[in-house]
Amino acid sequence: YKRQLKDNIWICRVILLIYIHLMKLLRSGLKMTTMGKCLCGAIEVTSDEKPDQIIACYCESCQKACGGGASFNIIKTDEGARLSKGETKIYNDTADSGNGLERHFCGMCGSPIFSVTTSYPGLKIWKAGLFSDIDGLEVITNIWCDSAPSWSTINNSIPSHGKSRQ
Repeated sequence: YKRQLKDNIWICRVILLIYIHLMKLLRSGLKMTTMGKCLCGAIEVTSDEKPDQIIACYCESCQKACGGGASFNIIKTDEGARLSKGETKIYNDTADSGNGLERHFCGMCGSPIFSVTTSYPGLKIWKAGLFSDIDGLEVITNIWCDSAPSWSTINNSIPSHGKSRQ
């Protein structure tokens, strides 16, 4: 019995030390990362912060690029998320707004990865479907709703804009 008690005390001490160490790391600015990847896994994305909002874009360019009624996007600073594996192929496009748009995609499976537009320098528009561990996020706004196909469902209980939200 004494041996078991000593073992239990030792285990509790180890757990306490691990907890203290983790708390120190968190207080020192350790960032929580979120990982994402394309369909085939050739491209991986690391975000230093868990995404907190999704914007749905119904413009015709996004519809064609994603193959659906809308593109679901997470906007991050250039430093806030990055490619951690692989290289993207680039398609230069013109957004419905008339601004230049670089669409980055996986050259192996064709998954859309992110877009860069001249209207938002310093930001990347990441595709929400890359991240499998972001349950609980909600779409906070809809843009380019005037271009939405009739068969697409728009949540009108959130802010919705006919064009961009500017």
